[in-house]
Amino acid sequence: MTVASLPALASLVVVLFCVLLMTMLPDSCALTAAPTLNATTTCATCAFLCDNQRQAQQDLPKDAPDFYQAVFETDAPGCFVLNVTRSWAPLGADQFYALLKDEFYTVGGGAAFFRVVPDFVVQWGISGSPDETQKWDAPIQDDPVVESNVAWTVSFATAGPNTRTSQIFINLIDNSRLDASGFAPFATVVEGMDIVNNLINPTPGDSS
Repeated sequence: MTVASLPALASLVVVLFCVLLMTMLPDSCALTAAPTLNATTTCATCAFLCDNQRQAQQDLPKDAPDFYQAVFETDAPGCFVLNVTRSWAPLGADQFYALLKDEFYTVGGGAAFFRVVPDFVVQWGISGSPDETQKWDAPIQDDPVVESNVAWTVSFATAGPNTRTSQIFINLIDNSRLDASGFAPFATVVEGMDIVNNLINPTPGDSS
């Protein structure tokens, strides 16, 4: 996935509810060894949890934990949940954690899902604030590809080797062919797949 510019029409991340650490999760949102969300967990459950943890977010650890979750609310409408496993791609997981803590995806009115290619990927990561995007323009080094780009995994977009910044994408299908190009998954979508599938395609005539 290459980095891209922002089209005029796209679904938005309206609110990043919060970053959830394993120690914050009640039984209904418990992580298993996989880790995945409990099958009975709903976005409403996690939204309520996040609302009650907003104050605690200010005291989140400086460094990314081994496992954490990010809950995104969209204007689709609805939300989806990402499980991040740091051991899959430590540099990528750390970068994503830092972006979340800095509210990169929500300042300036939200970040648009600017690339929606059915049966391929959904991509976002250009902040609604140009200053915020510029702030995070310095690239990070690549991680080795430990996990495959199977359906519902999440990886950083690149413009070549060692160019990851803030743009990420969700694999809508098994895109394991991307492994050879150096795209290292760091997370999985564990809830809200239907919401992701309902995101507005801003460029319906473009399948690239």
